This record gives sequence, structure tokens and C-alpha cells, in this order.
Amino acid sequence: MLSKNITIKILSVVLAFILWLYVMGEKNPEISYDVGNIPVNIVNLNTLDKKGLTLIGDKNFTVTVRIKGRRSDVMNVRPSDIQVEADVSRIITKGINVVPVQVSSLPKNVTFVSANPSEIKLDVDKVARVQMPVRVKVNGTVIDGYAMKPAISTPGEVIVSGPESKVNLVKNVIAQVDMSNKSKDVNISVPVEAVDSDNNEVKGVDLNPKYIKVEIDVNRAIRVPVTAKIFGKPMDGYDVAEVSVLPEYVYVTGEDSALNSIKSIDTKQIDISGKNAPVTENVSFDLPDGISLVKSDSTAKVYIDIEKIVTSDITLSNIDVKGAGNKNVTVSNSNVVITVTGPETIVNSATPSEFSAYVDVTNASPGTQTLPINVTTDLNLKIVKVKPETVDVNIQ
Repeated sequence: MLSKNITIKILSVVLAFILWLYVMGEKNPEISYDVGNIPVNIVNLNTLDKKGLTLIGDKNFTVTVRIKGRRSDVMNVRPSDIQVEADVSRIITKGINVVPVQVSSLPKNVTFVSANPSEIKLDVDKVARVQMPVRVKVNGTVIDGYAMKPAISTPGEVIVSGPESKVNLVKNVIAQVDMSNKSKDVNISVPVEAVDSDNNEVKGVDLNPKYIKVEIDVNRAIRVPVTAKIFGKPMDGYDVAEVSVLPEYVYVTGEDSALNSIKSIDTKQIDISGKNAPVTENVSFDLPDGISLVKSDSTAKVYIDIEKIVTSDITLSNIDVKGAGNKNVTVSNSNVVITVTGPETIVNSATPSEFSAYVDVTNASPGTQTLPINVTTDLNLKIVKVKPETVDVNIQ
């Protein structure tokens, strides 16, 4: 009787298991299922660094993984439940490298069937590192009456690193500072940026350091005339007719104590010894201590006209009287012939109106007096003779 009961129980268990298999096969069958948009994790990137290589281009890859299992298991699998990797440790050259993808983790009760795509293409480049100077780009202008000294960056150079193809595009590293309406010194930390020959940012490179310190001193600025500094004498029989300087004025800056003593700025010396023809030179400025040009790259163009010395007589038809006050003064003769000497063009173009002949009666006594005739001019000429030298003047 006991043996019969055991047999019945065993048969019941077997029948129940067969029934469960039937139900599972009919109601929860084994199926294949595609899970899409699974990101590919690129691993062992440190091995590329050791080989002097790096990835460029797209690094965000996704695949579709086909899995297999019971419907109730596979239908609940999410993309985040599956881990997919691409191992770059075997890459040894730059260029396009094909790397297979591998499923490294799956949920329980499902099996891996395939991945689509089964491999990815990675663009690999050599790593390049170059040291480049920083160029400070100043935007805006300071308040009128002030000027900026050249910017000082600390550090003055940065390391540009990254894919060789990207680093080769970098032509400048710039740091931008806004100086609009500033009237005081600026000391600021600003980011640096790598740009190409068209001043467009080059992305995909690293800069070290990423920030630098920029100092720009702001001082008062004044406008002063420029004077050409000349030494030496031209050849005998020649003289300087005219000196012109461009620019005629420059803006200079510096501490107030230095600016307050500046009336003009000289050029460096120009030697005209023995010259008998015009001289044109580009020369720098002879700046006093503590003074600098607002435009630091400016130079002066100096033209010195050297001409043959000639002599000529000029007749003046009027003699003025100085120092007369309330006195009634009569000059007996108003015609004067003067002999002048100097550069040819100045002598030839001189007119009587450019000379002033006069007698000074400030200390003269009443009556008829014989007084010297004085002649002056603003022209670069020498008056060598006045005829007559004196004139009779009646003072009442």
C-alpha cells in the first residue's frame, strides 16, 4: 500500500512538470528580441595615451543587441541593462581602425545572439604638444585722455596638446580683455583660446593652463609736438632750407610726474655733416625716462631740405616806428634795401611783406635824431646788409 502511494506521488510530480512545460511553451515561449540604442563604452583608452595616440571624431556610438530568452524575461530588458564595450588596446597606428564590439554584461535568464553593427570605426591620430606664446587681444578703448601700456600676460606661453591634425591648425593662442571706458590699471584672470589662421576657434585641443593673468597699466596721455634733432653742418655753400616731421604730434603716456615736464618729443639725432642734397630718414623717438608712446611701433619720417646758399637784395618801402607812445614821429626816408643770404628757394620766394623794418624811439629825445634801422623776419634767412643803416627821425 505504501509503495503504491509513493508511485502515485511521483507520477503526480512528473505530470505537473510536464504540464508546466506545456504551459510555459504555449504561454511564455522562448523568443529573440532586439534592444536598440545601447551606448558603446570605449575601454582601455589609457593604452592609446602610452602609445602617443588619441581618438578624434565621433566617440558616441550605439548598437542594437539581439538577445534570446523567455518572453517575460526579454521584454523587460532595457538598454541600460546591457553593457557593450569596444577595446582599443590593440590599436597601434593612426588612421581609421576597425574595432569589434563585445557584450560585457547581460541580465539574468537571457543570452546574447548578435550585435548590429558588430564593429565600429574609430579615427585615431597622433598626440602632438607644442608651446605657443599668448597674444592678448584688447577690445574697446579707454577713456579719452588716457592710454594703455602694452599688456603683460603671466604666463606668456601655454602648452597646446591634442590630435596632431588639430594642433597643426592652431596659429595663435589669444586671451581677450575688454578695456572699454577704463581709466585705471587692470589685473584680471582670463581664459585662453586656440584659433586658426582665420581667427576661428580650434576645438578638440587642450590648453595648459586654461587661464592666464593679464596686467594692463592705464595712465594719463597727452599730445605733444615732435622736433627733429639735427647735428652737423652741410657742405660749404649749402644750408638747411626746411625741416618737416611726420607725424607732427604724438600721444605719450607715463606717470603724472613725468608727463608734467614734457613739452615736446625729440627724434633720434640725424647727421647732416657735409650734405649738399635733401635728406629723408625714418627715425625713432628719443623718449625721456618714464615716457612711452601710445602707439609703441610709431616712428618719425624727417625731411631735411638742404639747398645752395644764394644772396639777393630786397627793397622795403616802409619803416615802422616803435616806442612812439604819444610822440609825433616823422621818418625822413622810408625806403630800405636789404641784402639777404640763405637757401636758394627761400631767397627766391621772399617778398618785402615778410620783412619788418623799424626804428625804436622809446628812449629818443625830441628833435631830429639819427637812429639805426632794424630789420627782422621769420624766414630762415640771414640779413647781411641794411642800406641805409640809419635814418633821420623828427620827434615832436
